[in-house]
Amino acid sequence: MELEEIIKGCKAGNEKCQFSLVQQFATRLMAVCMRYTHDQELAKDALQETFINAFKYIQSYSGKGSFEGWLRRIAVNCSLKVIKTMYEVHTLEEAAIDANSFAEVPDVYSSMAKEDIMLLLNRLPHSQYVIFNLNVIEGYHHHEIATMLNITESTSRATLCKARNRLVEILQNENHTERLIAKVGS
Repeated sequence: MELEEIIKGCKAGNEKCQFSLVQQFATRLMAVCMRYTHDQELAKDALQETFINAFKYIQSYSGKGSFEGWLRRIAVNCSLKVIKTMYEVHTLEEAAIDANSFAEVPDVYSSMAKEDIMLLLNRLPHSQYVIFNLNVIEGYHHHEIATMLNITESTSRATLCKARNRLVEILQNENHTERLIAKVGS
């Protein structure tokens, strides 16, 4: 069944088309939900909410733009809603970060595998991870993140800066540790 036919059937409330839609997108959307929740059960809850909202609001999908992108946006919002209820999203106060502070991003990312980068990101504090993921991975702008998380744009920017600085710090510490191990081993 073609995607356009599935969408049309879902708009008509056809259960077979709804099942086909779930089958086609569940795995990819579960990965999105897992990126935000870091927990299998919370991700399943977010995924279920994603499909409930998709079927509820499918009439609003006009056919313009990527349908998968439309679903991903719902998945991100549902994941954020789930984690908001489970965790308190701690963000930096605007005054807590030096306005002139910025992160120098090392070129090491280009030589890292995707899995290594994801493991590195998982070491960030949750609020930093969420904002980093929304901005860098998903491509949301700070004004969108601010609306989604009910924070100010400057708090979003500051938290992203803090996340980048933390990533640099982790990489520098690991690089320093590797050099020490190499010296001890020789």
